[in-house]
Amino acid sequence: ENPPHPEIWINYFLRMMVLYSKKVYELSKESENDELDGSLSYLNAKEKEFLAFLLKKRLYEFTPIEVSKMLGVTNKTIINRCAKLVNNGLLIPIIVKTRIRSYRLSDFSKTKEKKILKKIS
Repeated sequence: ENPPHPEIWINYFLRMMVLYSKKVYELSKESENDELDGSLSYLNAKEKEFLAFLLKKRLYEFTPIEVSKMLGVTNKTIINRCAKLVNNGLLIPIIVKTRIRSYRLSDFSKTKEKKILKKIS
């Protein structure tokens, strides 16, 4: 009824678990890079430059007016660039009542900050 050497099966099982967990880890790392590449591929050069500016200046939360003054462009230009970054999951709009008053960088953008800057630059 009982196998003669259960430690052999236990060692085999543990070894298989290690191999599978390594494989899952590798696949998750690959998909993480694919997700970042996918988000950035939909942006044009100006939007990537804008995202890099936000990350370099550590503007984790901002209003379009503040940033438009810093960059010397119109408020509408910043809003349009923010809209594209929101669509790609890189920014999150902060809505007050029914209007977007400010934006903040998404958790995805913050955690991938170095990788984003490396890929953009």
